[in-house]
Amino acid sequence: MGNKQRSSLTQKILLIVLSFMVISQLAYLYIDARSFEKSYVDIVRSNLHAAGISIRNNLTNILEKGIPINKLVGLEPIFNEILADAPNLSFLAIYDNSGNCMYYSDRERFIDGDDAVKAGRNSSRFSLSFPLQTTGGKIEGKLVTGIDQKQISKQVRSIILDTGTIILISILATIDFLFFIVAFTIEIPLKRAAADISLAKNPERTGLSIRRTDIDFLDHALDRFDRHRYLFRVRWLRFNDLFLSFTRALKYHKPQDPAIDEPVRGIQSIITRFTSESKEQPRPVVIGSPVLIRPAVFLFVFAEALSISFLPLYAGEIYRPLWGLSKEVIIGLPISAFMLFTALSFPVGGALADTLGHRKAFAIGAAVTATGLVLTGTTNNILTLIIYRSIAGTGFGILFITAQGYIVSTTSISNRAEGMAIFLSAFYGGTLCGSAIGGMVAERIGFRILFYSGAAITVISVFFIYFFMTEQPGSGFQTGKKSGAGKIFQQFVSLLPLPGDFIKLLSNRNFAALTIFQSIPNKICLIGFVYYLAPLFLKSLGSGQSDIGRHIMGYSLMMILFSQTVSKWSDRHFTAKPFIFWGGVLSGLSLIPFFFFTNTWMVAIGIIMLGMSHTISVSNQAKMASHLNAVKEIGVGPGLGVYRQIERLGNVIAPILLGLMSSIFGYSKTLALIGIFTVLSSIIFQVIYREEAVAANR
Repeated sequence: MGNKQRSSLTQKILLIVLSFMVISQLAYLYIDARSFEKSYVDIVRSNLHAAGISIRNNLTNILEKGIPINKLVGLEPIFNEILADAPNLSFLAIYDNSGNCMYYSDRERFIDGDDAVKAGRNSSRFSLSFPLQTTGGKIEGKLVTGIDQKQISKQVRSIILDTGTIILISILATIDFLFFIVAFTIEIPLKRAAADISLAKNPERTGLSIRRTDIDFLDHALDRFDRHRYLFRVRWLRFNDLFLSFTRALKYHKPQDPAIDEPVRGIQSIITRFTSESKEQPRPVVIGSPVLIRPAVFLFVFAEALSISFLPLYAGEIYRPLWGLSKEVIIGLPISAFMLFTALSFPVGGALADTLGHRKAFAIGAAVTATGLVLTGTTNNILTLIIYRSIAGTGFGILFITAQGYIVSTTSISNRAEGMAIFLSAFYGGTLCGSAIGGMVAERIGFRILFYSGAAITVISVFFIYFFMTEQPGSGFQTGKKSGAGKIFQQFVSLLPLPGDFIKLLSNRNFAALTIFQSIPNKICLIGFVYYLAPLFLKSLGSGQSDIGRHIMGYSLMMILFSQTVSKWSDRHFTAKPFIFWGGVLSGLSLIPFFFFTNTWMVAIGIIMLGMSHTISVSNQAKMASHLNAVKEIGVGPGLGVYRQIERLGNVIAPILLGLMSSIFGYSKTLALIGIFTVLSSIIFQVIYREEAVAANR
């Protein structure tokens, strides 16, 4: 099956499944919203009915003492207290028997007399009425309590947003797992059968059986194919026996004749080709696919991303003064520690994959990550939180690099970009889903349970690896250096970038310009803004945890929607420098408006704009690095390794830098200053970087 046909089949299946899914979920969203509104109003009515009866009884007791309904005094403090204790109550009003409003009180004012009559005319369908009836049965008027329609709309809107978020998450999760299902149940079985057929058509391998696909109509065809091959083989062997008898009889009864011997030898040669096999032929090499690891990548990224929207807030809850540093710096250290140990564990993950195989390396990484997540959920101390996040980061780095290594080992140069696109799609899909779900769940059941849930999900990802992923020999990393045979430490050392490589590359004008003035500033924007400052900023603006998660997922959504399209477009018009420059400028411009606007909408727009700008610049930065002559001189593998390590320096310093700045300037000015820094860095990059002639690969 060709790539275009396979892609078309996958797209059709995906379109059919998603169409039914989206339609059904939108219908469910409408029904759920209406049902929730009705249920919520009923609950509020029930609560306010009990409160209304209590207020009515008190008013009735006053009226029974002979005080006229138009002479009541001291109601304002009583009504204000009642309104303060009942968030779903919008107003209280007292009417006389003529239907005129005598007293009216809402959250902004208390009025009586003619003004109250005017205010009381604003009727509401969400209200309850209680007659003010004395013991003697006389009705003096009525008490009306209004249900706050804004509060109802707010709750309904919250439910719609939560349900809409879940629909989006379910679509992304379905895409990831559907691609896996198609690959596992259709693509790979067909590839195996095609490989067997390719071998079986050779004359020497006519006895090789074709592995089945578990697709009924194809397996029936393969059964017929095998029967025909079997009958052909039996008849051919019978013919061979007859021919051998003929040649023996010919040799015994008649002297050799060149006119007969030559065609006889030709026939014997043909027969030998079909009958030389006497034992079972070996199977073709195990067929793997980068799609097989997609669910595992999605799950382990999802598990870690559950805490993205609240980790700085969690650190703030258990904060204690430490090392004389400001609170803003201290609560950023767990993120910095995670990023640092993630980067440091990359060579460890490569060494484990090379020596133990991808499955065992993935299992080790998952075990370390799960341990770190469980410990993170138990800590009540900021110092131990930093340590436990370091443990989780170590495991995450091993998982990350092992997954990339598996994709490299199951792809060739021609389809490696497609394989890495699969990885990035699963990575950003897991990040988006994890951050959104984490925010919604944390608002309802707290932070700690999500760390335990993340640990469990990380362990589940290992089952996908062992049940569905075929082991590939080697991790696919080509470093150009000798590695110890089967020794993890030697493999680890062989994968470490050499100090001389750092010096040589950083002394190169273009490499230094790319890393210092583009890669690091972009990482500072991403980690410092989205992962660290955005949750704190949004919380200070009064946003709930669900809203924080939804805002943060905007970055990943932009990367999923546009990164591959922009990357393909830039490949066709390869001039990386303009993409990188304008992407950096847009990154800065997405933050500069914080000088003038400090609201939740600005944070949401800033995150989305940052995601859009990174779709333009980030992928092109790696491409530019791989094409630099200085990188090619030391080898593309080691050169990109150095580039990635320097790039991740921005991940590590971002929370510390923005924490220090926010303790001095506040959140909004800090973001604006980082935006100015990013724009200036892009301008410096544009001035320093020089296009260079393409050097031959060494």
